[in-house]
Amino acid sequence: MAVFGRILKNLGAMVAGRGVTIVQQLVLTPVFVRRYGAAGFGEWGVLSGAVAALGMLNFGVQTYMNQDLAVRWGRGEIAGYRVRSATALRLLLGVVGVAMLLGLVVFLLPVDQWLKLDLTRRAAQLTAYLLACQVLLNILNGYLAGIFMGVAKAHRGAYWNNFQALLTSLCLLAAVALKMPFPVLAGVQVCTMLTAIGCVLVDLKRTAPEVFPTLAAWDSAAVKDILKPSGYFGLLTMCTFLAYQAPLVVLQRVLGPVAVAGFIVMRLVFSMCRQVLAIFTQSMGAEITNLFGRGDWPGLSRLYDYSERFIFFLIPVVNTAVLVGSPVVLSLWMHKRAELFSPYPYMLAAAISMVISLKEHKYQFQFSTNTHESLARVMFFSYLAMVVVAVGAVQAAGVVGFLWVWLATECVQMVRIMRLNVTLFQVHARLEFLYLQRLVGLCAAALLVALVLLRRTAGLGLGGQALVATAVGVVTSGVSWRVFRVGEVARQMGARLRGRFA
Repeated sequence: MAVFGRILKNLGAMVAGRGVTIVQQLVLTPVFVRRYGAAGFGEWGVLSGAVAALGMLNFGVQTYMNQDLAVRWGRGEIAGYRVRSATALRLLLGVVGVAMLLGLVVFLLPVDQWLKLDLTRRAAQLTAYLLACQVLLNILNGYLAGIFMGVAKAHRGAYWNNFQALLTSLCLLAAVALKMPFPVLAGVQVCTMLTAIGCVLVDLKRTAPEVFPTLAAWDSAAVKDILKPSGYFGLLTMCTFLAYQAPLVVLQRVLGPVAVAGFIVMRLVFSMCRQVLAIFTQSMGAEITNLFGRGDWPGLSRLYDYSERFIFFLIPVVNTAVLVGSPVVLSLWMHKRAELFSPYPYMLAAAISMVISLKEHKYQFQFSTNTHESLARVMFFSYLAMVVVAVGAVQAAGVVGFLWVWLATECVQMVRIMRLNVTLFQVHARLEFLYLQRLVGLCAAALLVALVLLRRTAGLGLGGQALVATAVGVVTSGVSWRVFRVGEVARQMGARLRGRFA
């Protein structure tokens, strides 16, 4: 029951964090578009995306070490914990410091010309540098907040990440409302990140002094042992850039900032869907690591089965309802439905969202057990190929061309990750694919029905379209509940909760 209790705590922290992110997107995006225009919003997105690649400089150390340290602390390897903790911290501080120093070269580069920005060169350079500093500081913030995982307080670190996101959102919203220059917006994010880092350090010292990071136990020989497995997490970090930021640069150079803004808004709509689903998937991460570290394969197999059915239940329900309701969302949110919405591209975006949500559930079991080497290679090279092919696809078919390339890439990755899951569990449990087959069939049918409904209900008012979207969500949830036998999972969890509080 302790396992389920810790998952619930992590879930609560994740719900709060995703709530902050979604509110930020719902509020900040339309305000930004209103104050700076669609082109200005697109340029801010391109600048943010261009520097996001610096997140790769953590070489995966942040993620790998948080999980490695949690396993070591759980096994009682205290001496080894302290050595690797200090070594990792020195390594990250060195990387961040050197990167900030070398980043000054941006003031010698024609950033405005390269990204085709309607900004002065100095403003583009200063904005890019400050955004880069924010990305680099986030590496340290993530590592420090992740230390709480070692003492079974992962939820506490998540709460501090939520605080950082909320503080940044509020300050950035105020600056956007005042229509401050881009360098000021970027500077606001640097200041909030420094504040968050200070708060995490104070709380670690107060609530978990036994794992408070120091530099005293540094061992240069441990660097190699850290970097080799961390490198694969570094590839996964690069994948985030290739999948979500590099395409913005391609779209900017081929189609211009207005197309980038429309693509970002469409992606945000379904990003919110994925964030809802990711709450449940990522809340299991710390517990997967702990179960794997203890060798509790029955518990890990049970967690895999229950979580799979629950996530599979949500995937078609959330994505289909949002797809059918997206005209209403855009009308109320952006007040630009006619300019931003088209049924076919949005159907493709919903399909991509479904595949990514499925992939992220399976991915979590490789990611949280540090059995990620093959996964990292597959994702990196497939995303790299996606960006290369996307150049021609965008030139030939615009945004739709890129969406098809992206969907194919995610499907390839999903198949590979399923095979890796089988390998992970093969000695201890046999994974079944019945629910996966049902999910594919249900999602395909739901997408086709949604596309037909979108084309036939285009003339309805907002109330009629909202009613149709609600009906689609209710019907899909009823079918999905039975298809994935979620009632059985709910009864099991209910029994455990009653047993705990009896």
